[in-house]
Amino acid sequence: MIEIDDEIKRQQACIDDLMAEIKIHVQKGQINIAMQRDKDLHNSLKQLETLHERKRLWITAEVLKKRGILVQVVKKGVEMA
Repeated sequence: MIEIDDEIKRQQACIDDLMAEIKIHVQKGQINIAMQRDKDLHNSLKQLETLHERKRLWITAEVLKKRGILVQVVKKGVEMA
């Protein structure tokens, strides 16, 4: 779970950097660049949400394990049609 925590910290730092960069580009009138960074920001926020979900699942598995209930966290496969 330490790896997930590290990934969360990196993603949060990236989000902070992107927000600062967006502000700078808007102030300079570089709207197209700011809009691209905004897209990057949304992607980072989605990634952060996914990381928090993974962490929550791992915590749930650990709690159940401590109660003597054996479970495994497995990757969810998404099938595209």
